[in-house]
Formats: sequence, C-alpha cells, structure tokens
Amino acid sequence: MKTKNRGLWIALFTIPCMILFAIVYAAPIVTVLYTSLCNYTTFSAPVFTGIKNFVTIFQDTDFLVSIRNTLVWVVLQSTFHVSLGLLMALVLRRKPKGWKVVRTAYMIPNIVPTAATGVMFTLLLNPSFGVVKPFLDFLGVDYSMVPNLFGNSRYAFWTVTFTWILYSGFNTIIFLAEMGAIDKEIYEAATVDGARPWQVDRYITLPLMKNIFGTCVTLASVAMVSQFDIIYMTTKGGPGNSTLNLPIYLYKAATLENNYGKANAVGVVQIVLGLVLVLLIQRLFQERKELKEGK
Repeated sequence: MKTKNRGLWIALFTIPCMILFAIVYAAPIVTVLYTSLCNYTTFSAPVFTGIKNFVTIFQDTDFLVSIRNTLVWVVLQSTFHVSLGLLMALVLRRKPKGWKVVRTAYMIPNIVPTAATGVMFTLLLNPSFGVVKPFLDFLGVDYSMVPNLFGNSRYAFWTVTFTWILYSGFNTIIFLAEMGAIDKEIYEAATVDGARPWQVDRYITLPLMKNIFGTCVTLASVAMVSQFDIIYMTTKGGPGNSTLNLPIYLYKAATLENNYGKANAVGVVQIVLGLVLVLLIQRLFQERKELKEGK
C-alpha cells in the first residue's frame, strides 16, 4: 500500500514537469524538425518537401563556412578559454595580496551582457571616434594606417574572438568552488612531505579537477554553438562570411530570405552538432577516467 501511494505521489509531482517540458521544449523541437522538411516561408504554409532544405544548405558555401567558424570557436573556447579560467583559479586559490579585488574585477566582464560587450568593443575600435584612436595618437601612431579590425576580413575573425575569449571569470568561479571542496588535509600532508606549490597543483589539484574541467568544456562548447548576440553586434557575420556562424546564418535565412524551412533546417543541424559535441566530450573524459583507473 505504501509503495503504491509513493508511486502515485511521484507521478503527481512529475506530471506537471513533464507537461511543462512538453510545451516549452518538446513541442518546439518537434515543430522545428517537421518544418525543416517543408517549403515554409512568410507567405506560404508548410508544404512537405523532404530533405530539400538540407540539400540546399549543404550546397551553400556560406553554410559550410559557418560550420567551420563555429567549430573553430568551439575548439578555442573549450581549450584556451577554459584553460585560462583554470589558470586564474590556481592563482587566486593561493589568495595573493589583492586577490579579492582581482577576482571581482575579472568577473565583471562576465556580468555585462554579451550584446553590450559587442557594442562596447565596436565603439572602442571605431576608426573615427573610438577610444583607441586618441591613445594611439598619444603614442605617435598614425591611426589611419591601422586597419579597421572589424571591417577587414583578414582581422575580423580574431578581433571578434578576442572580445570574449579572455573573459573566463565564470569558469574561474566554478574551478574555485571545486578547489574549495578539496580536503585541506591533503594539501597539508603534501606540504609536510616537502612538495613545492607547483607540485601540489600538478599532482593533487589538477587530477582532482578533471571532472569539473570536462563540465566547463561541455558548457563552453554548447555556448559557442549558439553564440549570436556579440557577433551580430560587431560584424553581423561579415565582412563577407569571415565571421559567419550557424546562428547568424539561421538568422539571415529567417529574416532576410523569409525562408523558415531553410532556417529550421539550420536549427536542426545546430541541435545535432550540439548533441554530438556533448557526447564526444563526455566520451573523451570518460575514457580518460577509465584509463586512469586501469593504471
């Protein structure tokens, strides 16, 4: 009787969550999957056409470039960006002089909305009235000889990248929280045995951070698959297609071409890419864990 009542209560508490999930997530995903197989525009209702939209986008050079740019940003975000957050956490863990001020200052850029960050960098690097111009004038540098970093296809990709890749305060906070959970007696024992600070980090801290490092890599990768606002506010995917990624390509297909079927096909590719990345990252860190346990 008690078991039956327990199952009833579990069902009563679970059903509202399932209904909410179905309305907010499942239904839109099913709609995107279906309309991605349709000829669906502003002026026409969805008409099933099979995989025509997928054939169209994979024959488009801009779409292939958007996938390449997205994957490059995923790699940069999941390696350099996350590693920088770990490095900052290792430094702040030792609580050097002024560490609280540094921790707060390093976190501020992550609090500012990314769209505002994009606008800020656009204004800073503006060749006519940007803050960088008088600074270079003060140093005696002819700013007219400096290329428009956002408007030059040679520099735009890396300029956009550096508007966010150095600000890994979110990862730093996660790493610091995980480091705080490590038993202090382990560090004390290592210190008594004569271990140097870098040896403590290498043989104690870093091995114990592998799981949370995998979590940060997963979050960073998924975030880059859906990165939109900062790219839109700085370059809108240009010049040409040098900073074009999947969300910007999807936006252009939906708003400029009014082709919702094509846009949803891009959305399906985006969903699949995100799932594949999550599974690959989990598999990678799981294999490392198994290899370690096997040794």
